[in-house]
Amino acid sequence: MTDAGSPGTEWVPRFGDPEVSRDRADLIRGLFELAGFVANYPELPLPQVNAVMIPGGSTDADGVWTVAAVAEALGVATGFGGDGAFVAQSRFGPVSVRCVARLAAPPGGDRREAVAGEGR
Repeated sequence: MTDAGSPGTEWVPRFGDPEVSRDRADLIRGLFELAGFVANYPELPLPQVNAVMIPGGSTDADGVWTVAAVAEALGVATGFGGDGAFVAQSRFGPVSVRCVARLAAPPGGDRREAVAGEGR
């Protein structure tokens, strides 16, 4: 942890951009607090940590673009979940992270066709 930076972000480690949004700073702080909890209570069971990212936007194209961008950042391929959702997923050790877009199936079609027709 550092003591330099913007007010409210003193705890941000010296990697990445120290000018993070408040929401990102709160998430990072929560992850550090969870890590501290796990370290301080070795007698307790380990938690399962599953992070899910839900794309914003109002169209299937927005969701497809976001999942594809997350997949690229994670260095993984996109795919479809068992429920037809468009997904990118990876792991950081035992921590899983997924970005999931629930797409509207085209009339008489399948969600895979919706992805093929989307893009930016």
